[in-house]
Amino acid sequence: MYAVAEVIDEDCVAHKGCRLCIMYCPEANTILFDAEKKVAKVIEPSCKGCELCVVVCSAAKHNAIRLVHR
Repeated sequence: MYAVAEVIDEDCVAHKGCRLCIMYCPEANTILFDAEKKVAKVIEPSCKGCELCVVVCSAAKHNAIRLVHR
């Protein structure tokens, strides 16, 4: 079992300009902006489960990302 980040689309405010998770993710091209859905999108095979995106999203009081176990 391993942990990966998961975006809760209904809570994501990337459409309003928030891109904190994308900016702070230490793994390049792991969190991208989905222009069609207007939310952040995690590329699961690249996610290392470091939880930094969860921390920055929570600090911004959006709480739109959680870590899930696969």
